[in-house]
Amino acid sequence: MQKLEEYLIENNIKDSSGIPITEIENFEQKLNIKFPKAYKEYNELAKANLKEYGLEHLITKDFWVIGEIYGSLYINFIYLDEGDDPPVYGLDMENYEDYPEKFFRKIANSFSEYVERAIDSYDPRYDR
Repeated sequence: MQKLEEYLIENNIKDSSGIPITEIENFEQKLNIKFPKAYKEYNELAKANLKEYGLEHLITKDFWVIGEIYGSLYINFIYLDEGDDPPVYGLDMENYEDYPEKFFRKIANSFSEYVERAIDSYDPRYDR
């Protein structure tokens, strides 16, 4: 996450709109965590697409979607049991059957690496 911190400093971004660590710690201590309805729907859409494409057998452990495109037909996700800086995986549901090794794979060795790559490839021209 060092690269993210450096990016925020270099670009004079004082508030990254992240959740304060105290809030995260409070959530972790509670048994009844309530995420926003929209995010729950976002995560459930990916699970529904897995079932629709007959690919639910690919992801059998608890996972969390961290990115998607094309209505969750392509997802980036982490497994919840792979440590504090878990690898990130990608799954392209439409193209999986033709080339499974290419369209279901680890795309970053850690979540930190995933964030760093996003920063490195960011182009502000597309924000307009």
